[in-house]
Amino acid sequence: MADNEELQEEPWEERTLNLLHDSNIDQELSATKSRKRGRKKHSMKWMKTPMAIPEVIVELQEQELRETALRCLSSFLVEKREEDPENYSRTGYFLYNSCGTVAILLQEVIMFYGKMMDGSLNVRSAKRLANVLTLLQSIAANPETRQNFVNSCFPNYLILLVLFETQLEVYEIVRAMALSVVGILCQAREPKIIQWAIKNDMVEVCRVSIQIGNELSKVIAMHILEAILQDWSGISYICSPTRDKLLKGLMETLARLVAYLAEDQDFSPRLLFHILRCSFLLCRHRRGYNIVMDNLPVQIMDVSFQDLLEFPVIQCLLDQLSLAVGKIEKCFPISSLHNFLEWKHAEPLCH
Repeated sequence: MADNEELQEEPWEERTLNLLHDSNIDQELSATKSRKRGRKKHSMKWMKTPMAIPEVIVELQEQELRETALRCLSSFLVEKREEDPENYSRTGYFLYNSCGTVAILLQEVIMFYGKMMDGSLNVRSAKRLANVLTLLQSIAANPETRQNFVNSCFPNYLILLVLFETQLEVYEIVRAMALSVVGILCQAREPKIIQWAIKNDMVEVCRVSIQIGNELSKVIAMHILEAILQDWSGISYICSPTRDKLLKGLMETLARLVAYLAEDQDFSPRLLFHILRCSFLLCRHRRGYNIVMDNLPVQIMDVSFQDLLEFPVIQCLLDQLSLAVGKIEKCFPISSLHNFLEWKHAEPLCH
């Protein structure tokens, strides 16, 4: 029980969602909700290790030292990510290019697979894998190692971690961490990485995460979707007539989530924000616009989310979407949303 409480107290959002470049709005919405509840933001306190990073990386080679080495490296990376980004980036480079380290990290993931299958998952194993995934985050974030990391097919092994279903509450930490590695890869919107995401069906993986994951996993999954949708090849793939089932399945999943949020008096504002944002991005494609028009949840158009004065950015998005799909007949003035969507190919969608 004590281990479980300790795990829940970890600042997991700061170890996952906050690593994504455009997560500031999520932090602001979460902070607004926390202030409303009278909560204080978690203050991170991490162990400082006096050992040189290369020395600790070498200790990964020794089975009896590996768990401690993983914990030390993970703590160092969490601490240095904002405080010392140069050392954070350098550590990711060392991890990827040091002899045998990537193979050891992959071995850790595969060993965790065994625990998933035989039902022996526990808090300790989840924390150990979370430390492994923290190391993978730094590799994914480094522009010198990112593409090689994808080419190695290592990220493909994380998909099973995302899709695995279990009643064990602690597993949601693993799902969120695995998703965050993919999110870090995709946030740079590099064409080859977006193609990797498309080829490996990350849109469907994200849809399933939205369906089965907790709030943190849902938000990270929608960040990944938004990164794919902001790439022309990505939105073209999703909105292709041959992917009709994929797109409609995504809209149905978002609609179910909207219905849930409409009934929840203490709903998550950031989930609603990302649902609206995904809808706008889909509207960049003519077929996507038609699908959104036909499948937009009724709760978005009625009074379910009228009281959003505490969240003006959501109110603005909601008003704009309502105008676009409900009142404007000749032209969709989407260029006015450029600040929200950061779209490089902003053109009005005219009928």
